[in-house]
Amino acid sequence: DLSVPIIPLTRTTSILPLIGTIDEFRANTIEDKVISQMGNERIETLIVDLSGVMAMEPDVVRKLINVFDGINMMGGQPIVTGLRPEIVKMMLRAGLSFENKAVTKGTLQQALADYLTIKTG
Repeated sequence: DLSVPIIPLTRTTSILPLIGTIDEFRANTIEDKVISQMGNERIETLIVDLSGVMAMEPDVVRKLINVFDGINMMGGQPIVTGLRPEIVKMMLRAGLSFENKAVTKGTLQQALADYLTIKTG
């Protein structure tokens, strides 16, 4: 649970702050927990904050893309925040993108501000 902490923000929105290294094993754990929690907790929006992740291998990014596909299949909306320049460069070089998979925001604060504006506005 500590390696994949899904924190409720509202009844239908949660945050997944990821910190440290994400290897294949942890990526599989993320997939299992996220998909289960989406169904069990009726999460509609999952904000995945990557600002604490220093590096990821292309295979791990592919696994995250699969997780985002699963969230979308369950009727949810993944939002990615905090992508570091090093990770973006690696993704570009590997031909990987979150386009059409997840909404991306520069920071967690931007995602929360947009979310709160949409929900209360």
